[in-house]
Amino acid sequence: MTDNTAYGFHVDDLIYSAHPDPAWARKSWTSLDGVWKLEHRGRVKDITVPFPIGSEASGVDFRDSGTFIYRRTFSLPSYRADRSYLLRVGACDYETLVRVNGREVGRHTGGYASFSFDISAALAAGENSLELVVRDSHSPFQARGKQTPLRKAFFVWYEGISGLWQPIWIEETGRRYLERAETRVDFAARRVEVRAVPSPGSAEGLGLSVEVLSPSGGRRTFVSAQAGANSPAGPGGALTVSFGFDDFDSALWSEADPKLHALGLHLSQDGAELDSVESYFGLRDVKVDREGFRINGEKVYLRMVLDQGYYPGGVYAPRSYRQLEEDIAAIKAMGFNGARIHEKVESPYFHYLCDRLGLYTSFEMPSFYLPSRKAFRAYEGELRELVARDSVHPSCVMRMLFNETWGTWGMYRKSSGTRRFMLAMYDLAKFLDPTRPVIENSGWEHFKTDIADFHHYLKSAALAREVYAGIKAKDARLLYGFSLKAVLDFNFKDQVPTTTRSLFLEKGEDDDSLPLFLSEYGGFGWYHTDNKSAVIESIEEYTKDIVDSGIFCGYCYTQLCDVGAEVNGLFSFDRKPKVDLARLRAANQGRR
Repeated sequence: MTDNTAYGFHVDDLIYSAHPDPAWARKSWTSLDGVWKLEHRGRVKDITVPFPIGSEASGVDFRDSGTFIYRRTFSLPSYRADRSYLLRVGACDYETLVRVNGREVGRHTGGYASFSFDISAALAAGENSLELVVRDSHSPFQARGKQTPLRKAFFVWYEGISGLWQPIWIEETGRRYLERAETRVDFAARRVEVRAVPSPGSAEGLGLSVEVLSPSGGRRTFVSAQAGANSPAGPGGALTVSFGFDDFDSALWSEADPKLHALGLHLSQDGAELDSVESYFGLRDVKVDREGFRINGEKVYLRMVLDQGYYPGGVYAPRSYRQLEEDIAAIKAMGFNGARIHEKVESPYFHYLCDRLGLYTSFEMPSFYLPSRKAFRAYEGELRELVARDSVHPSCVMRMLFNETWGTWGMYRKSSGTRRFMLAMYDLAKFLDPTRPVIENSGWEHFKTDIADFHHYLKSAALAREVYAGIKAKDARLLYGFSLKAVLDFNFKDQVPTTTRSLFLEKGEDDDSLPLFLSEYGGFGWYHTDNKSAVIESIEEYTKDIVDSGIFCGYCYTQLCDVGAEVNGLFSFDRKPKVDLARLRAANQGRR
């Protein structure tokens, strides 16, 4: 590992002293985080990377739209012309063009997915120049999550961010290298398959070896068949290694016992090693049925808290990895076993911490706000990249593709292109990763989903109990448009909702076959409720009623921390507790 303070950059507890992506890491890497020059509309300032433009930690006060040009120079510690060098970017919002020594090496669109470019051909010995031209806007056609599509923050939409907001670094490898790999666990067959794709070139003589280090310390190595003229690599040039659970010292992963197996992937040609990548996997099976979630065959009741991933000083980026660990520790200490990451995609390092410390999470694509072909193309492209990047993480147990029909209002018409697009995205997510359940439209009307979820913010626990009792009694009125009405009308006016749009628009099977998940409730402190006593008393009563109703496979409380105008957090934005944490833990432990 390189000395990541080499550029005079120090932040808290050395956030960048560990590899930014433990699930796909090479030992020879050079951090490019630190102080860069940033040009915007003729003004040039120093910016601290990877904090987003406009954040306190970044040191610049530019607004979140326009063209931004990042510049810096760098020298590689041991440059060799016969090696390959990969520039890796954790995330950069929104359109990014990269030049090395004045030569364009690649472009990327999307504010959340990681990307990389082979910059070998543009490098020279000694000092090199690096330039990122980043364009961002308030466009409602790009996936932006809770970043306001207007000029100012409003209601539950916050000030936007732009530019680099995750680490940027260079990795050194051989002329041929592994571009990507996928680890799939087949519990029915009790086998693990590692499928790795090498960079372009001759397949003859290529081989892949996979070293597995188990939590117990046991070590085993498995080798692919060597490719040759008559035995080429598989589809897409992939090399595959497969081994059974009984072939190594296997151990299951769960939130309570998060055991991880380290992986070493080694690409060779004619016996000479070309590339080596470190990764890991967790043996964890997820299934859902009418009774809810089963993790490794055991029934699990999800007790989640909504986490929007905003941090003091850095907005989208924490000042240190310690902040991430403290948030995860606080969630577990409060008796929650999971976090719904809301309208944001977190960094690979955050997901690694959830894997290592044991916290169930959901993956949620950030919303766009106006449907169009441009929005659909950009969304699909980034969804594909993110599924490929994050499928390795055992902590992620479900995917949410859209939230409360934001940006997809045309889906109400069965013939609409928006509806066809949403159906296609559900099918795509299941095709790319069939191991996780998918919620196509969290909280509002469903038409193709593995889990029926809804949101409610009701002014009294009595109203909530009335709704639960009605659902349990199969009151048809409560299966039509429930979430739409409940979200639009917090006070609910003492009426059960009645609209004409079914919660299940196109299921084609008995609604009773789906598990029911209360994916948002609470929000106390942000809207009027009948309970004039402490927030913790409301949490205790509402949570007990949810569990006692017996109709849900889990719940998600809104929310972990105050963000913007939403002052309904269990903690303030600067992470000071606002409720009695011992009572909250007891409320969460009152589960089935």
